[in-house]
Amino acid sequence: MITKADFEALEVKIDALAKNKQLTSDEGKALLDQYLALIERYFCDINNIDTIAFDQLDNYAVVPINFKERFDYIHQRKHHFMGYRQMKTLVSELIKMNAAYKARQSHQKR
Repeated sequence: MITKADFEALEVKIDALAKNKQLTSDEGKALLDQYLALIERYFCDINNIDTIAFDQLDNYAVVPINFKERFDYIHQRKHHFMGYRQMKTLVSELIKMNAAYKARQSHQKR
């Protein structure tokens, strides 16, 4: 299972490149691609799916508000600072929403 630490490890590297305005370097692009792929895998893991089907978002347990629009924005700007900021925000929301969902599930089982 993907954890917050997995995201943080990549963020440390990406943040250093962002500080030096090197997100569009080959290394920056590769790290941003890894980060986005990690987000996609995490979304699939927490929703117990293999791939994201945007026409099925209503059927998933953990979906942030405006997920499709934000995901499209990220894909269009994934190698730019604002795209990266949106990715970090999305990760934070997904982690919090997943924790809340798991808490609700454990209380319902009691």
